[in-house]
Amino acid sequence: MVRESYFLRVFSVFILLVSLSFTVLAIDAQTLLKESVDNVAKLETISLEIEVEISAEGLNQKMGMRLESHLQQEVGRLEFLAPKEFAGQIIIVDKPKDIFINYYSTGQAVRMPLSQSAQSNAMSFDVSKLMELNTSDLADLDASRYMFEVEETEKDKTAAYLVIITDSKKEYGVQKVWLQKSDKFPLAMETYDNEGNKTMSMSFNKVEKNKNLDLDKLRTLPKGAVIFDM
Repeated sequence: MVRESYFLRVFSVFILLVSLSFTVLAIDAQTLLKESVDNVAKLETISLEIEVEISAEGLNQKMGMRLESHLQQEVGRLEFLAPKEFAGQIIIVDKPKDIFINYYSTGQAVRMPLSQSAQSNAMSFDVSKLMELNTSDLADLDASRYMFEVEETEKDKTAAYLVIITDSKKEYGVQKVWLQKSDKFPLAMETYDNEGNKTMSMSFNKVEKNKNLDLDKLRTLPKGAVIFDM
């Protein structure tokens, strides 16, 4: 579970730093923040695959997962595809029903109120933000803490902005984030420690926006699942 916890912790930092980058970029291009926020607000659903490579805290691991989220209905599903020991694990966030479910490949699942999710609290990260592209913590960030560089570039033959984010307090090192130029949707990211060593890379693939997602399927566990209520 160390690898999973590390991924979710770093991913939460990524969500917040991407959000902050929108604000800082808007100083030079005032339409950027409004455009990015408006584009996300228009999405009904999002479906994508996430590939992660972690090289930190003694780990050297590749991970793959599939995220499906109905942003308007606030129901999301994250399924681990790799490595083998994580494959089949499913996390379901269901805000309307106030439910958080963590299903393991053993066939057992833990279900608890989302508002009291012990796992989320232990990670110091509300995992529901992963499902809804939530940027509500943006107001709590100190914009003077981060230094930014912005370049126009290409990523996998796609026109993009490369945003390089440096934490002046040296808690998070350096983040490199590629944003699709057309709609500012994240394409990939890399994180580096304060010595310049890459600690994680992440890419977003097979992105489908406004795909028709079935809420019942998002909420459904594999047949035969044994559920323990907390």
